[in-house]
Amino acid sequence: MGYFYGPVPSRRLGFSLGVDLMPVKTCSFSCVYCQLGFSKKRTTRRFESVNLNSFKRELKEILKNKKHIDYITISGSGEPTLHKNLDKIIGAIKKINQNRCQICVITNSSLLSRRQVRQELKQADLIVPSLDSAIEATFRKINRPCKDVKFEKILKGLIALRREFKGKIWLEVMLLKGINDSVKEAKAMQKAINLIKPDKVHLNLPVRPPAKKVLSPSKKNIERFRKIIGDAATVPFNRGKNIELKRFDPNVASQILSYIARRPATAKDLASVFGCGEKIIDNFLGLLLHNCRIRQIIRGKQKHYILNDKRKR
Repeated sequence: MGYFYGPVPSRRLGFSLGVDLMPVKTCSFSCVYCQLGFSKKRTTRRFESVNLNSFKRELKEILKNKKHIDYITISGSGEPTLHKNLDKIIGAIKKINQNRCQICVITNSSLLSRRQVRQELKQADLIVPSLDSAIEATFRKINRPCKDVKFEKILKGLIALRREFKGKIWLEVMLLKGINDSVKEAKAMQKAINLIKPDKVHLNLPVRPPAKKVLSPSKKNIERFRKIIGDAATVPFNRGKNIELKRFDPNVASQILSYIARRPATAKDLASVFGCGEKIIDNFLGLLLHNCRIRQIIRGKQKHYILNDKRKR
């Protein structure tokens, strides 16, 4: 499996070409809502796993064949800032891409207190950090971080990032029913946001199968939370329907496996990604289910598909 997946239709980023730097899921958190399940390995120690020459070759080949990419997004199976020398990776993307697409980094914010990490992110166009609670106990309950990761360190890192980073910052907050959707949580988050000063605040909901059973807050509580946060806060909408679809890839079975290795998906999601009808996708999903390569998870009334085999590259 390579370093790239998609392009994926994103609620906020249009068509996003995903970048996965991790050979297996590796994170500093083990979030209760994570679509990839709980982290088997939690760490804050940075390491390198990308072969930069192979990375460049793969990206060049992709950009030859993909006509519509809005963002190249560094995210994938774990926390991307755990990878050392992100500035070299971002620099390589910029050189090959020649500014045709913007570069986004999605991070859980756990390492932003480190000056070296912030320096390595400077070439990105957009950083999307997360902050699910501004109260230490709730933060630990939701994100289940490594022992050395504290809320105050994350807050200081986010404030420093805003001071040093010249691009856009869109803060993500995952709202969970009965956990961080109260007035107390909203007011604490408002104080933190006033210090961080992000360009936007996105209130996310657990719409994909989570590691632990968690639910979305009521519409009333979501709206109450949004009003307390202020005008910068929104609940992102799905932009996928407004994006021109690509031609169907004849290697779609392997493409499906590559896609759902990083995120659970419905047949509708996959049809949008690959630019074809749901009946075609259903045929491939049926084959992959029959061969035990994937399995179903029912969430609400929707069927999501995930890998049976958790091994990555």
